[in-house]
Formats: sequence, C-alpha cells, structure tokens
Amino acid sequence: MRRTAMAAALGFWAAACNRPADGPRATEGSAAASASQPVPAPVVSASAPTATPAPPTAAPAEPSDPADASGASGPAPVGGTWLRCYGGFRPRADPKLDVTRLGLLCGPINGMKKVSDVQESELEDGGTGREHRFAAEAGDCYRIFAVGEPSVEDLDVEVFDPSRRRVAFDTSDDRWPIVQPDRPFCVTETGEYRARVRAQRGAGRYAIEIWRLR
Repeated sequence: MRRTAMAAALGFWAAACNRPADGPRATEGSAAASASQPVPAPVVSASAPTATPAPPTAAPAEPSDPADASGASGPAPVGGTWLRCYGGFRPRADPKLDVTRLGLLCGPINGMKKVSDVQESELEDGGTGREHRFAAEAGDCYRIFAVGEPSVEDLDVEVFDPSRRRVAFDTSDDRWPIVQPDRPFCVTETGEYRARVRAQRGAGRYAIEIWRLR
C-alpha cells in the first residue's frame, strides 16, 4: 500500500512539472501578438503650401518712334519727322511763300540748314525745265523742296551728280515735290550738283529751296 501511495505521489508531481505556467506564457503570447501587428504611422496633417503671389508684371513699353529719339543722336535717317513734318501742308497760290513755309516746317526740325535763298522761275508744259546748281562735298546730305502755282499740276525734280548721273528724284505727281519724300539724299562725290525742275503737266511759276543736313 505504501508503494501504491508513493507511485501516486510521483505521478502527481510529474504532471505538475510538465504543465506550463499560464502567467508567463500568456504574457509572452501577448507580447508576440503585439509585436506582430504593424504600428500605425502617425497621421500628419499636411496643409498645402501657401503660394507667394508673383510681383505684378509691368506692361511692355511701347516702341518709341526713332524720330522722337533724334534729340540726343540726330534725326532719324528714314521716316519719322521726315514724313510728319509736311503731313498737314497744303500749297496755296504763291509758290515763293509756299516753299518758304514748307522748308521751315521740315528743315529745322530735322536738323537741316538752308543752302541758299528761295529761287524762282517759270516753266512750260512738257518743256526741258530749269536747272539749279549747288556745290556739295562727299558725305553731305540734302533735301530739296519745290512748289508750283496752281496752274502747274505735276512738278518734277531730279538731282544729277558731277558725272551727270541721276542720284535722287521725287516720286509724287503733285505740284509740290520733295526730294526725297521720306529722307534726305546723301552724295558720294564732291563737286557741282544740279537740280532739274520740269512741269510734267501744266505750266506756270515755281519756287525751290535746297537744304543741307548740318
């Protein structure tokens, strides 16, 4: 009977030693379970960056007229005041007064100086015309104004160099030609030049002035 009691006691202690403790296993299981689950990333409230307003863009400057800049560097070579100066001109009945007025409108404003006094003459319809001579040096620039009386419908002016080559002429078909209409003409040869005036249509008196760029 003692052996039976001892065998029962040994069996009880063996069973007690082989049973795992609930406390520590539970703790390890909880830790493992906690470690296996991903930790949610912290939520960061990202607000859109505030855009810095761009500085106001200046309106593009309008291009300046070349003639408006002529005060500092001389008159424009083409167009500008060379054209505007006679935009409102209308000839009257006296060629001498008309050409004087035209010269004063277009000469000084473009930095030009009159070469000589007003010259006058008379033309026949379709005739050979009249010549007005002036001395020029290579590099000089000129402009010629002429006005005919109302009986001259179309007055023409041509300029010839010392070699008798035509170097400038008017392109209008009225009685107050300007050589040249949009600019002065510049000479490349020193010598005597001739301005030939003809009545293409009509006949009568005319007056002419020659101006040089200073």
